[in-house]
Amino acid sequence: MSNRPAISRRSCDQCRARKIGCDRGTPCSNCLSARVNCTHSTVAPKPASARQRVLISEQYERKIDNISRDVDSIKSLLAELITTTQPSPKNASISEKLSTAEAALALQSNSLTAPPPRWDCSEHIVAFVKSVGQDTSLAKTNPKWKETISSLESLANALESSYPTPGLASTRPKLDEQLNNTPTPPLEAISDALRWATAHAADFRIAWICNFLPLALFQQICTKVHFGVDDYSEAESIIANSFLSYVFAEYAVIYGDAKHRKYCHFFRSSLGRALSKLPLLSTASLELVAALTLGALYMVEENRATQSWTLISTAMALCQTLGYHRLGTSPGGNNEMQSRLFWAVYNYERGLSLRLGRCSGILDSQITLPVQPDEHRSIRHGRIQGKIYDQLYRPNALSTATQTRVEAGNTLAHELQLIIDETQVDISEALNQDRDMEGDPMKVIYLHCDLVCQSSMLSMILRAVPGFQDGNVHDRYITVARNTLDLHDQCMRLVKGCRDPLLVRRYISWAVLYTPFFPFSIVFSNAIQNSDSDDLDRLDRFVASFKSETADSDPATHPYRVYELLSQTARLYVESGIRPSHTDKASPNPSDLTMVDDAVVNPAEVSSVEIPARGDDHNSDFDAGDWFQSNQQFMWLLHENIPY
Repeated sequence: MSNRPAISRRSCDQCRARKIGCDRGTPCSNCLSARVNCTHSTVAPKPASARQRVLISEQYERKIDNISRDVDSIKSLLAELITTTQPSPKNASISEKLSTAEAALALQSNSLTAPPPRWDCSEHIVAFVKSVGQDTSLAKTNPKWKETISSLESLANALESSYPTPGLASTRPKLDEQLNNTPTPPLEAISDALRWATAHAADFRIAWICNFLPLALFQQICTKVHFGVDDYSEAESIIANSFLSYVFAEYAVIYGDAKHRKYCHFFRSSLGRALSKLPLLSTASLELVAALTLGALYMVEENRATQSWTLISTAMALCQTLGYHRLGTSPGGNNEMQSRLFWAVYNYERGLSLRLGRCSGILDSQITLPVQPDEHRSIRHGRIQGKIYDQLYRPNALSTATQTRVEAGNTLAHELQLIIDETQVDISEALNQDRDMEGDPMKVIYLHCDLVCQSSMLSMILRAVPGFQDGNVHDRYITVARNTLDLHDQCMRLVKGCRDPLLVRRYISWAVLYTPFFPFSIVFSNAIQNSDSDDLDRLDRFVASFKSETADSDPATHPYRVYELLSQTARLYVESGIRPSHTDKASPNPSDLTMVDDAVVNPAEVSSVEIPARGDDHNSDFDAGDWFQSNQQFMWLLHENIPY
């Protein structure tokens, strides 16, 4: 290496092209051996340029100074914005309202002076609960009621307070924790569940869920999602998890299998997490409509009616976008499948509309689908639910002529009674079939649940019909309410007999929380008015039906907790010796859940509370909307799990 000559010039062009070593001779040895010309190309020298030194620290300091000045200017703008929006919030633009947290808080404080939404608060029921809770004389005469009175005060505070409704994304951490603590079902279990669903396609629950999509399509989507056949969308993930959760739940109830019950919880948690990630601004499709509808059902069972309404109302809007409500508007599509899906959305959208006191997203006059002679009673029931709100409880319906409302109420009561009769016939047939080992063991329970919901709806209709000075009409709606509580007691015994906590929760969600449960309100008010010991006992049985073996784990707003407190209040009120005074019959008073006059607003006058006589609060002037509003308040308390 030391004897190698110094490099004086570049390698020749031929050696560079052949990528071989060149001895840089003239000519080089390689070119002599190859007998080629040894040439050297001239390379122009590059001019040397002075490199500029980059001062990184100086640039960063300059940028930080600019950011600091921008922040100062933003602060000054925000201060001016808050100052200008406080005296006249109506002049603020939308961008100004949403620009900062400070501006939002200022606007929120100004909005407190606006009238509250119609269904957000019931001053009558709050006043009654407060008046009983603040009457110290009751605690002195009945020391055992001290705890009840203390709870009443907390309940009144909860009813008067406003709580934000949690969004879908707020449940994601809890759902992720549930998924981590639940074993993932093996693929063999999913395959067995799909085969079991096919073999039991005629069972009540499997046939029910097939109202949303055909069983074959459910199985196709489940295979696509859980067996990695192809890429799948969020909507398909929701559909698959929802279907499998229902199948595993049904299997666990029938066979009492704890392992499949865990699988059910896994898929329900997966369903909730998928819902929290579902973008609502997606392309309209049949799968998305089905996913939103199944998600709405899941939210009802999770006691989240507001989120359920968001999903089901979006599903109804997509149905109209796709034209599912019109005849023959989807060429090349499966019209029968689209029609079945639309009616499923229609049924639950009307139910939530009545439950939340909101207008439906579609009018019956906009639907051009033909009415089938063998139309399922769930569709007719959904249509009646929409009419109950539109014709009896909607604000403009309350101002219509008395005779018009009487005719509407009687017509709806007759239509609903026909559905109740059909359900009772199906229950009798199911009981006879159940003697056969091949019968559907859960059909009787599900039909009893339907009967409770239908009977509760009938009491709601009869309660809204004006002209209750007729004692026969009054006795009828009281009788219907009492019978509904008895039916509920029977159904709860059947449900608890299955020893499945999820089934109990589902029944409570649908029969008591999803359906505006007026029977308790009616019997409650009658027990107070007439000091009826039988009705007080009936209320106690109703409360006891909700009590579970794991009551300590129930939330503070579990129906058992709320209804127990109200039942104790009724008994406290009756046993306190306060008797209704019927001296003032000149001014009829709006009836609410407790049927107590506005005089109870003053707690000092609790000993002189006046309860209307049987004919006073049921005259043609009573405000059914106030009754509906009061019932809504307690349903809101139960659904949103507000602690008190």
